[in-house]
Amino acid sequence: MPSCRKATTRISISPTDSVWLRWAVVGGVVLMAVLLHGSRPGAEEPGTRPDQVAGFMRAKLAHAQNVLEGLTVEDYELIDKAAQELSLASEDASWQVLQTEDYARQSAEFRRSCDSLRKAARERNLDGAALAWMEVTMKCVQCHKYVRDEGR
Repeated sequence: MPSCRKATTRISISPTDSVWLRWAVVGGVVLMAVLLHGSRPGAEEPGTRPDQVAGFMRAKLAHAQNVLEGLTVEDYELIDKAAQELSLASEDASWQVLQTEDYARQSAEFRRSCDSLRKAARERNLDGAALAWMEVTMKCVQCHKYVRDEGR
């Protein structure tokens, strides 16, 4: 007797892919929360208005969202471009909220992490890009913590 069950197509994600994707999403959410929080008040460079810093932080957030979107839809060009924009943003005067050696070191580490993300995207390595995105996110969290702690 023929079966009345309807044939379905099931898309399977391996457990490894699922873990990487989950971490990429978590990393993106954490980064967005950190970027939305912004820097500590009063940490802006002299002559920089708070609304300029807020606008700069929104631009960083948009780039971060583009990285996350690229990871979720496997758009390597979007990941590469957004990572490049994040790296370039770290060289902008609005980024330089502190003039310390440690802050400069953290900014350089952030740029290296963005470069790793770009490299993985150019190699079309989704797992590598997801891992590099977690590293970028951790650099953001560490630096924002440093900036907040310097204000205490």
